[in-house]
Amino acid sequence: MASASEHLTTEAVCRRAMKVAVSLMCTEAGFALAEDAALETLIEMVISFLTELGRSSRALSELSCRTEVMPGDVALALIEMGQRIDELVSYAKSTKHNVFIPPGHAPQQPPPRILQVGEKKGHPTHIPDYLPSFPDPHTYITTSTHKAPMTEYKLVREKAASQKRDVERALTRFIAKTGETESLFQDDPYAFPLIANRPKPLPYLESLLPKDEEGTAQDEEARIPGPGERTAATQAPPPSPPPDTPTKAENKSLNDSKTEANETESENPIDNPYLRAITMPKLKGVNRKAKW
Repeated sequence: MASASEHLTTEAVCRRAMKVAVSLMCTEAGFALAEDAALETLIEMVISFLTELGRSSRALSELSCRTEVMPGDVALALIEMGQRIDELVSYAKSTKHNVFIPPGHAPQQPPPRILQVGEKKGHPTHIPDYLPSFPDPHTYITTSTHKAPMTEYKLVREKAASQKRDVERALTRFIAKTGETESLFQDDPYAFPLIANRPKPLPYLESLLPKDEEGTAQDEEARIPGPGERTAATQAPPPSPPPDTPTKAENKSLNDSKTEANETESENPIDNPYLRAITMPKLKGVNRKAKW
């Protein structure tokens, strides 16, 4: 199949060249236009003439015990076919030949250049050279795309100071937009707004009271009542005496539960140091006299 396709391709190319030659001879004879059927007929006639000329020339060369055709064999074959050689020589020497300029070839576009990143690495010793080369290193080697962190002390301090300044500025603007503000200019209240100062009657209580909610709840539960306040135990009526007197075992269990409750209370003292009970220091020995 491959040889047949090649033969057909070669025959098509030769037939196309023969068509160009026949068209040129028709133009030299004075024809300006020709139909395809007429051209195909002339092409078949020329191909038949050349085939017969070649067969006769080969037969004459083999008759002379030669394998290659000589010019004498071709001339003798033309004479046997009834052609005049002198006309062929004069036709070859004439200068009035038309030439068909073949169509120009389009400039070949260069192949696009492939962008190469980095330098390609060669094969290691255990990989043969006939295998394809490695691709660009950036396709299979991990490279960090982030900047290296700053470790210089001066730059770190400057960055921290700028971040702190930005946070304070944003917080100030947020409080100024959401809370009460005071303006320096009466005409434009929105120019240079200042956070309004709210006076508090007891400002020192904020430093004494805990800030978290859990601590405030525990402090409220463990808060010591004042002299004017009464606890729930004092306000509640006294319990009615039980109908039956408790036994010794019951009294012992009640005492044990009371001692355990006292121990748990002593283990969990009040967290706020300002609300603890006052403890006076104990003086050792005899009272010392002050020296003037």
